[in-house]
Amino acid sequence: MILALLILAACLAFALSAGKDYIMALNSSSSPAAVMPPPQNQAAQNQFDTEIKFRKFFLTVPGAKQVELAADFNNWGEVPVILTPYAKGYFEISVALAAGEYKYIFLVDGKEVLDPVNKDIAEFNGRQINIKTVR
Repeated sequence: MILALLILAACLAFALSAGKDYIMALNSSSSPAAVMPPPQNQAAQNQFDTEIKFRKFFLTVPGAKQVELAADFNNWGEVPVILTPYAKGYFEISVALAAGEYKYIFLVDGKEVLDPVNKDIAEFNGRQINIKTVR
């Protein structure tokens, strides 16, 4: 009976420790979800609802070491938003955004790359960028 209680106590201690590590990992800065402020343009914001929605940004670039998201909502990379790497060069991140239009581009090992999936492209400050609309 005492042995069974000791085993049960050890299992509970292990489960609590693992849960604590999991919560700490979720709250760490390398979390795959980032919360960004609403857009500055009030006119565009009035056309949409105010609900915060998660939008996925992803890119497949085999051989890349790091992919970052440079956008108007993170001051074009001043606040790093690093995509999580997965198998075969797939990188992704989910970002919480309020409704509006957002300009962005990927930085693959420091080099600007357009999103090949998003065909909404515009000229901004002398370079091409993608636009993501959140409704």
